[in-house]
This record gives sequence, structure tokens and C-alpha cells, in this order.
Amino acid sequence: MSDHLSIALSAAVPLHIAELKAKGGPDAADLKKAQELSQILGERGDILLFGGGKKGEAADQFNRVARALAVLAYCPGGVTLFGGHWEAKP
Repeated sequence: MSDHLSIALSAAVPLHIAELKAKGGPDAADLKKAQELSQILGERGDILLFGGGKKGEAADQFNRVARALAVLAYCPGGVTLFGGHWEAKP
């Protein structure tokens, strides 16, 4: 796993958690988007890890991953992925 991805997520996920917290936490739409991410990563996750694809596609995938991790941070015990752990406190 790229250290760059881990470092970038360590900065991005807390920002997404703060956005979710400001609106009262994740809603049904946030949960749906987080669930949809698994198929996107399964089909085109190599673009996130290795680049390529259409212009901006890797950035879009990165932001979706960061947002999904922020949503999962609201689960009891938080979420651990790519060497990072995030847990949103209510």
C-alpha cells in the first residue's frame, strides 16, 4: 500500500468527519454512497492505487474513499484501513 495514500487519507478523513458532524452525522444518502463504493473500487480500484483513467478519476475515487471512511467512523469502534484508524465521537 502506498504511504502517500495513507498520508493523504490521514488528512482528508478528519475533514469529512467534521463535515458530517456539522450536519448532525451521516444520513441515509451518505450510507448508500459508502455502500456503492465497494463496487466502484472492485471495478476500477487500480486507478486509485496506480493512477491512470480519465482526468480527475483518481481524485474522485480518493474523495469517495475518504468520505466512506468518515461515514464508517461513526460505527461503534470506528474503522481501520490502510494503517489508519478513525472514530467519530458523537
